[in-house]
Amino acid sequence: MGLTIHYTITPRQPIDAVEARRLLFEACAAAYRLTRRRHHGCSWRVEEADPEDAWLHGDVLRREDAHTICAYSVPPLRGRYYEVSPGKGCEPAIFGLCEYPATLRLADGRRLRTGLAGWRFRSCCKTQYAGLHGWEHFFTSHKLVIDAALVWQKLGCDVRITDEGEYWPGRNEAKLRANLDHYDRLVAGLGGALKDAAEVHGVAVESPIFAHPRFEYMEAEGQNAHATAIRQTTGIIAGI
Repeated sequence: MGLTIHYTITPRQPIDAVEARRLLFEACAAAYRLTRRRHHGCSWRVEEADPEDAWLHGDVLRREDAHTICAYSVPPLRGRYYEVSPGKGCEPAIFGLCEYPATLRLADGRRLRTGLAGWRFRSCCKTQYAGLHGWEHFFTSHKLVIDAALVWQKLGCDVRITDEGEYWPGRNEAKLRANLDHYDRLVAGLGGALKDAAEVHGVAVESPIFAHPRFEYMEAEGQNAHATAIRQTTGIIAGI
C-alpha cells in the first residue's frame, strides 16, 4: 500500500526477438544516461526474464458462466529487463520487454486466447517512502520514474502511465504534493491502528511510514479523516 506509478510498454508495431533486444538495450542505455545526469542509479546488467516469476505474468479474465469470472495467470515465453534506482526510500523501477503467448492451455485441456500475444511489459514502482527524505528528494525520485518510462516512447513504443500521485499527465506538482500528503495520512492512520491492535496480541507490525518525522501528526490526521474505513479494515484483519 502506498503511492505508486503503474506503467505499460507496448511496441507500436509487431516486433521479433532481435528487434526486442535492440529496443531493450537502447532503452537501458538511455536510462543509464538519464540517471547518471541526475546522480541516481541504473543497473547496466540486463536480466533474463524467468517465466516462474509471478510479477512478470500477465492476467486474463474469462467469464465461465452468468455468475463466475475466472482469472488466469499468463507467464511470458521469454524476455529481458533492467532496473532503475530512483532514489532512497523508493522501490526499484523495472523496465523491459517480454513476449507472451497468443493462447494458454488450461488444466482441462482447453485453449484460452490471452489477448497478450507479442512483446510488452507491465510493472509498477512505489515512490511514496522516498518522501521520508523530504519533498525535494521525493519529487526528484517520482519524476525520474516517469521519465525513465517515457524513454520507451521516444523509441517507438506506446507507454501508458497511471500515476496515483496525478503528477502525470501534465506534470502537476501541486497535485502530486497534495496526493502525497493524502497517502501519508492514510497509511499513517491505518498503520498506526494496525500496530496498536497487533500489539495487544503480541504481534509486531512494521512499516516505513513509522520512520516519518511527522508520523504522529499524520497518524492523528489520517485516523480522523478515514475513521470508518480504518475501523472496518482493522475489524476484518482481527477476524482472520
